[in-house]
Amino acid sequence: MAIMITSFKYIDTFLHELGHFFAGKLVGYEIERVVIGDRKPIFSGVVFGTSFIFCYGFGGLTVPGTSVKISKLRLSVFALGGVFFQIFIISIIYILFGIGSEENYFLPLLFMFLNLITIVYNLYPRTFIQDGRVYLSDGLLFKKIIMMNTTVQ
Repeated sequence: MAIMITSFKYIDTFLHELGHFFAGKLVGYEIERVVIGDRKPIFSGVVFGTSFIFCYGFGGLTVPGTSVKISKLRLSVFALGGVFFQIFIISIIYILFGIGSEENYFLPLLFMFLNLITIVYNLYPRTFIQDGRVYLSDGLLFKKIIMMNTTVQ
């Protein structure tokens, strides 16, 4: 059971960061790197010009490049991309594996529960440190976006 929950949580973090990656690409950002985990690296690779680094642990980080003009809308789509992608995946998994199956309700329910915990955790406004740099959580980034007055150059 512990291995299954750990695997689900790692996959959940990967899906969340993949949501930021897709959202960033959608609004025209160059994504510098995507980090899954928050400890020692296991392996890494480059996909579509973006460095994907897989580490031990459950944290995650998607770092956009700085070459694109930032607007409230673009930054909002990027900040909320992880959460929206998770909600989309939860819906797909529930539809495919959870509806109408009495003997198979446990796994989709467990995955949905882990997703909801991750969503709440990511939307809580806070800062965190990775590789000696301070980063904003999705919730704190979105709060700052709402408080922005104009487009940032």
